[in-house]
This record gives sequence, C-alpha cells and structure tokens, in this order.
Amino acid sequence: MFMEIPALYCVLKGGEVKAAPANINGTAISFESEPDRPTYSADELDERMPILVADVKGLNRGEMDDRLLTGMEFRGSDVWFMTHIKDIEDVFDCFMGDVVKVLIPYHTTRNDLVMEEAYEVSENCIPILFASQGRAICRGGQTKDISTAIEGLARTGFNEIAILDTDSLIGEEEWLRYKDRFQGLIPFLKGTGLSSACTDFQKIIVDH
Repeated sequence: MFMEIPALYCVLKGGEVKAAPANINGTAISFESEPDRPTYSADELDERMPILVADVKGLNRGEMDDRLLTGMEFRGSDVWFMTHIKDIEDVFDCFMGDVVKVLIPYHTTRNDLVMEEAYEVSENCIPILFASQGRAICRGGQTKDISTAIEGLARTGFNEIAILDTDSLIGEEEWLRYKDRFQGLIPFLKGTGLSSACTDFQKIIVDH
C-alpha cells in the first residue's frame, strides 16, 4: 500500500495563504485559476499525514517567499515544503514552523556541494528532479539522463529522491526502471490518474 501525498501550489495574498491548480512548463509554474483559500483539510483523517506545499512565487522569481513560509498553517498535517533553494542557508531557513521536510529542486542549487551539505544537515532534505521530455532539468537549463541524475544524488547518500514529471512523459517501464536503481524514489505526478507502475512505490505525490 502506497502513501499518497497531496500537493498544493500556494502563494500568500492579502495576508492569507491561497492555492490553485497549476501548470508546469519546464521549471516555470503558472496558476490555472485565481488562487483561493485551500480546500484541503486533514481534520477527517485518522492519523497525521504529510502535505506538499509548493512555493509558486519563490520558484518563479528564484528566491524563497519567506512570507509564505512563516504564514502557512495546515493543522493536522506535516508540511513538506518545495521552494527555490540556492544555498545551504536557504535550507536552514525552511525548517521553521510546521515544515518537517524540505524538497530541494536540483536545478535551483548553486552547485552539487549544496546537495552534499543538505544531506549532512538533515535526513529530512529530499532532492527533487524536474523532468521534461523524459530528461532531468539541470542548472542553466541543461538536461541529463534521469537515471544518471538519480545515481549522482544517490551517491551523496540521500534515502529519498523525488521526480516531478512535469509533462507526464515518463512511462510505466521507465518508472519501474528508475525504482530498480533507487528504492527510495518518490514520483510526483501531474494530471489525473495514476500509472499502475507508480502504485508499486512506497510514496507518491499527486496534485490535490
């Protein structure tokens, strides 16, 4: 049985955290509609569960939105926070309030040393690869083979690595091949419906 983690694309507007569905083109994120108060509630759940909060403003402008970080509150949930991470200081800043895990986009980091430092700082840091056209997006808009990117991060020592399939072009065979290479892989799926291959993973992230 896999754990399904809902993803909310959020922004702080008028002093309130608001969310809306989002489109992702490469690394650019745009809201599909005007953000409103999140409909997500964990009150009906029997146990505390994680929720992923994506910092849309921070990811787009290349700098974490610290107002969103300090203003968000999701009672009954453990917040996984994904934002623009440039250096290790950004990682330290993320671990505030309800944030229990930080997802670090590989393409936003200054260099590989940042990933190494993040691994040493906390086991609650999870690198995330943005995938487009079946390849991992790297710094400066370059791309590389996803398997190669996974292996590089795995050598650093991370227990978990996430892959955001921005255009839903990773097929079932590819997901299973990546899982064979790294058991701690977390698929982050856009769109509707789950690939049957992804139900074999321990955790998956899906749009709320």
